[in-house]
Amino acid sequence: MKQETIDLKSLKVLHAVIETKSVSAAAEMLSTSPSSITYAINKLRDVTANPIFSRGKGGMVPTTLALDLNARYVKALSLINDGLGVLSGDDDSEHVKDVTVSTYTLVELWLSLALLQNETALEGRSLTYIAHPITDEERIRNLRNREVDIDIGTALAPDRAITSYQIIHGDMVVAVSKNHSEITDQFTAEHWFEQRHVVWKRTSNHATKLLGDALTLNKIKDFRKVSITTTSSLNMLMLSTCSDHLMLIPRFFAEFVKQHFPVNIFEIPFDVLTENRYFLHVHNQSLNDISVNGLIGLINKLAGKKD
Repeated sequence: MKQETIDLKSLKVLHAVIETKSVSAAAEMLSTSPSSITYAINKLRDVTANPIFSRGKGGMVPTTLALDLNARYVKALSLINDGLGVLSGDDDSEHVKDVTVSTYTLVELWLSLALLQNETALEGRSLTYIAHPITDEERIRNLRNREVDIDIGTALAPDRAITSYQIIHGDMVVAVSKNHSEITDQFTAEHWFEQRHVVWKRTSNHATKLLGDALTLNKIKDFRKVSITTTSSLNMLMLSTCSDHLMLIPRFFAEFVKQHFPVNIFEIPFDVLTENRYFLHVHNQSLNDISVNGLIGLINKLAGKKD
């Protein structure tokens, strides 16, 4: 190996190319030019006197040396980010890593209570929620800029810098207050049309789809009495528990809602199918963070997702 030293900037470029498997994608991730990426990789090759990448069908393939350098870079970043340098004298057991999550308000409550009931879930980490953006473009931008560690919501357009997968899939049910003035032990089509509704409004891809006969679908959507439209799922729930208004919720959350709120759950009284999908999105580089990875593991377990 030559005597020149390896600088962190070149290692950052190496990491980006390994994550994206593409010079152009790495350039986009780092907001620089492809020629700058190529220059940094060639510099590493010259310093180490060894090849760094080879080309394969799936893109840039890192050599064993490149993977070793990347592993050392990730470890060094982890030590810096977690404040574990020898000069600080911090005790690892006392350090708390903040993880930022962006999701719907009902999911915030579900996740928070589940974590608080697990004695070890928040050890070494704290959780910060930020408002879930209306547009998909803003959600992607927050992830790419690392302003958000984990986004839970509807599907996003594919992005090379972001890992996405489905965590919840199911149908919808009707939530009605236990103190409803008319609805007690059964729910009918007449109730659907006679009672007032609180509905959820998102301008991005909707989490819920209604599938079935077009005439029936139009009837149940267009002829219901909508009093309030909101972007807050928790606001919907509170309004329904405190009034005679109806709302739809994912079946996945039905037992959780019944446990914590005075509501009854009923099937939708029509021959239609409802489909509800939530996805977890995380920046590829965030996957190198132990605290983020640990929280993702806990979310997967809560959602019943198997490894």
